[in-house]
Amino acid sequence: MTWSSARRIPLALAAIAAVFLAIALPGAGSRGVTSEEVQPYLTRYPFVLDLVEGRAQPMPPYEPGAPPRPRWVATPQWPVLAYDGEKRVWPVFIRGHQTALGSYFGIALGPLLGGGVAGLQRSSVLLTLLLLPLAYLLARRSWSFRRDGSPLALLAPGLLALTFGTIFFGRTGYAFEIASRVGMMAALVAAARLEPLTGRRALLAGLAAGIAVLCRATIAVTLAPALAILLAHPARRAPWSRRAVVPLAMAALPLAVLGLFALLAPFREGTAPLADFPLHSVWKRAADVPGHLFVQLAWLGDAQSILGPVRSGAPPFRPLVVGALVGAIPVNFAVARWWRGVAGDGERMLVAGLLGNAVGGAFIYGQPSEFQLAMALDPLLAVAVAEQVAAIAGARRAAGVAAIALAVRAQSVVFGLALDGRGTNPMFSGSTQRGAVAMLEELGVRGEELVTTTYNQAGVIEAWTEGSIRPVHAWPVLRSGGPGDAPHLGTRFAAVLDAHRPRYVLLSEGANPYEGSFTDNAAISAALFEIVARKGGRIERQWAFPTESGAPGWRLVSVVYP
Repeated sequence: MTWSSARRIPLALAAIAAVFLAIALPGAGSRGVTSEEVQPYLTRYPFVLDLVEGRAQPMPPYEPGAPPRPRWVATPQWPVLAYDGEKRVWPVFIRGHQTALGSYFGIALGPLLGGGVAGLQRSSVLLTLLLLPLAYLLARRSWSFRRDGSPLALLAPGLLALTFGTIFFGRTGYAFEIASRVGMMAALVAAARLEPLTGRRALLAGLAAGIAVLCRATIAVTLAPALAILLAHPARRAPWSRRAVVPLAMAALPLAVLGLFALLAPFREGTAPLADFPLHSVWKRAADVPGHLFVQLAWLGDAQSILGPVRSGAPPFRPLVVGALVGAIPVNFAVARWWRGVAGDGERMLVAGLLGNAVGGAFIYGQPSEFQLAMALDPLLAVAVAEQVAAIAGARRAAGVAAIALAVRAQSVVFGLALDGRGTNPMFSGSTQRGAVAMLEELGVRGEELVTTTYNQAGVIEAWTEGSIRPVHAWPVLRSGGPGDAPHLGTRFAAVLDAHRPRYVLLSEGANPYEGSFTDNAAISAALFEIVARKGGRIERQWAFPTESGAPGWRLVSVVYP
């Protein structure tokens, strides 16, 4: 019986899936969560204050004079467009360029998988699991594996199962990100069959691509070049009218959905697609292409080069250099083999997708540190490396190189999981967040009794308590305008305290590179103590909630008014 038999391939894929689940599931629900990943799953919008003509007012759907639910809600906070129903919020657009389509996977399965934070993260693990068989199918349909059922096609899902970046985000609530990659891979698998493109396959590939773009529009900078590579292969040749179905469906589906909701429930000003696209500086951003390429290579080499510094607060430059050097190895091999005319589909898609990401990232994002686009390259890298290993002469040599590739990936997973136990960033710290929630529950805190002060706390308390504690979130009011903004910050903070008179205020003290340039946590803390003293009140008690490493995380203070 050969490896291409109907029995052994499913068994091998099941074994790879079991390894992935054994790594990913145990950590799901224990790490900290970010505001952005949990907000689409909340049954009610967080109560967030915003500055309106210099005054602190609640954001929609709690704005003054708001009509009763059920109703459509357009708001600046995530999700920017949703149906606020009688029993829960039904998210539609998380941001202008990404929908909550993938989040419904977690909304449906989360309660069956433990509920709360653990349930939504476990559902994301299962959604990510779909990438493994898709990676195998894409590798198997590459012309590199067209002659036989080489078991090396299984190296693609094996590598992907040991890719720490995929594991890390597979254990979060970023289902809209994961769903876009699942849609991308489904589109590529549909287009990859090594035979002339039929009308049915063209429509299937286009619709899958459209779903991917609907989940997150920026996936197009990876997906479009990869699809172009597949459809340009002579074996898949078809009339232009048939091949055009793929990009037409890919664009038509998200545009139709966008147009429908624009008529049904128009976006709030500043939240629609391309609302914040920097048209005035787009060409100046071309100079950032090398920087984005560098970060993309670093992610491919080792996601720890980016995620490690984010979680630990360590200087990022040295890890990025090491990661980029490792990532450049398979990419350079792919370029060289393409030059010689022997590269497989996966290698060509990797190179094309990488260039698309570097150029697209420079035009879409302001800083190369915005690495989100690189996540879509993980499955393409796995397929490309499988092709490169399959091209090695001699079974023993190929097996040895495959073992090295798997070992490189595995060590990154080991170090990455270990770092979860000693992180310093409260945004990812389960210890900080669960400790704070436990104290709030012990104190019996409810509603307006608690005010939070930083963006990465909005929605987090609600997620851990499944909505039983719903604080007032003041981060938009407490935005920092720079070093000279301290007096204005104090005035705005005083207005929040006067309006809501919270008994407790939650501060953030930990180092977080992704806190936002608009946030100055030290200034916020200083302003609180100064205002309370000036008004004749006092800070009665304080509780500190450190991260797993013992570094500062959050601080809860009890305020007594005169």
